[in-house]
Amino acid sequence: MPKANTSDRNSSAPKPSSPQKKQRRQQPTAQEISQLAPIPETLRPGFDVLFVGINPGVISGLKQLHFGNPRNFFWKGLYQSELIPEPIPPEDGHRLSSEWNMSIVNLVQRTTPSTSDLSRQEMRAAVPELCRKISSNPPKIVCFVGMGIYEAFANKRKVTLGLQDVVYDLSAPLDQQAPPLCPQNVLAPGTPWCYLFVMPSTSGRTTTYQNPEKLQYFRQLKYIRDYI
Repeated sequence: MPKANTSDRNSSAPKPSSPQKKQRRQQPTAQEISQLAPIPETLRPGFDVLFVGINPGVISGLKQLHFGNPRNFFWKGLYQSELIPEPIPPEDGHRLSSEWNMSIVNLVQRTTPSTSDLSRQEMRAAVPELCRKISSNPPKIVCFVGMGIYEAFANKRKVTLGLQDVVYDLSAPLDQQAPPLCPQNVLAPGTPWCYLFVMPSTSGRTTTYQNPEKLQYFRQLKYIRDYI
């Protein structure tokens, strides 16, 4: 009895979809991404640190969580630097404000697959609203989680990491063109102000700085927070 041609049979049979292809089909469309709601923010005066992210990535937008991608170093950096006393997942991010007097906002609210989808013009247009949040709910330190965020905020093409040589003048009227930044020593005694700190982006896509280097800036931030 002749053997069946198994190769012909296998070639004609429908092939099961690979997990990778299945995962690709489940990705949200551009329209679905554009319709995602902004991630909720907790604001009140007196936070020790107000972290500023650039905007939600797709995973964060879908989960409605700040720094929701498991590859993001943000939550690990908080714990490893001892800014918080125990490790927490993004799902427990609400504890940052309820237990440890810190919070998170985004410069731009809309979700995008990549930060490269944001134009500098869009980022600059979001600065007045961020200034309103800072001035209405003054923290002790504003920490920009990414150099590009502070570049847009201060309207500078080149910035340095760490504690900035200017502070945010909380007494100044809000100007639509620029945030109220100035050297601390020019402020009159008793003028309220807050520190500005810049750290590298904690995104897993950022390879200019590796996680051990990013951790050093979390530790610097903790030192400043504890000092003031």
